[in-house]
Amino acid sequence: MRTKAPDYAEKEKASHGDIFLPVNSYHCLVPESYRELALHWHEEMEITLICEGMSDYKVGQVPFRAQQGDIVLVPPYCTHAAFEIPGKTMTSDSIVFHLDFLGAHGRDLSASKYLRPLSEGRMRMPAAIRPDDPGYGEILAAFIAAKDCFLEKPPFYEIRLREHLLHLLILLFEYGYITESEESRNAIENRQQLIGVLQYIADHYREKLNVAELAALSGFSESYFMNSFRQQVGMSCIRYINHYRIQRAAEALEETSAPVMEIAMDNGFDNISYFNLQFRREFGMTPRDFRRRMQDKTLPK
Repeated sequence: MRTKAPDYAEKEKASHGDIFLPVNSYHCLVPESYRELALHWHEEMEITLICEGMSDYKVGQVPFRAQQGDIVLVPPYCTHAAFEIPGKTMTSDSIVFHLDFLGAHGRDLSASKYLRPLSEGRMRMPAAIRPDDPGYGEILAAFIAAKDCFLEKPPFYEIRLREHLLHLLILLFEYGYITESEESRNAIENRQQLIGVLQYIADHYREKLNVAELAALSGFSESYFMNSFRQQVGMSCIRYINHYRIQRAAEALEETSAPVMEIAMDNGFDNISYFNLQFRREFGMTPRDFRRRMQDKTLPK
């Protein structure tokens, strides 16, 4: 059976392929593609090559700065986020694929020993592979071959794509980048509960939220929940909720002409002074100044 997040936890809304070919490829240019990818998760494995520039990432509990040439690894069910570095740009290519495409739930030994534990979040891997790390050249070549196969679709590409992705995983195992997790079963289950809480916040951030409600959803005591949340996310639960709401409000300020008060109310703030305080804390300027700056950036030169 596939490990399942709590019922109230929905995976990322993006469609990573379909049931017949659960694979997709993405090309991102930051800050055009995004300023921030909020903390999220999905069932698929994700591998990203930083083609140019740099960006801040967080994979699991590991924050780091990804730079040109780095290969970022995100295992299934792992929370991750990405952030623009002010004044810097970044381009990346990603492949996101479900381990079922490679036979993770088959009955053979390779599935039970390698693919299924990986698909269920029972293996660990580093957040990134750097150009000087062992096997980097082979892993990079395998990633590019898989990406090109998906995009160019040569004859029999569906079979070739499976071959390329399996080869990529074999290299990750061979060079010791995928290993058995030392986490206890309890720690893995706690992480799954946190994933559910993050998705609940994403679905209900416009509504009134409180720590007691979220702790109840996770099944933890309030004090344990607050400590666990801070440890795994890197900030308090209340700060994260404000952070998430401010990011959504910033998108609305940039993309719409709605009044600031309306945007604040629509994104979970019922006090405009508190909204302005949190916005300034996040961006170092007022919402109106932020909107003017974003408009100035889009004006033709």
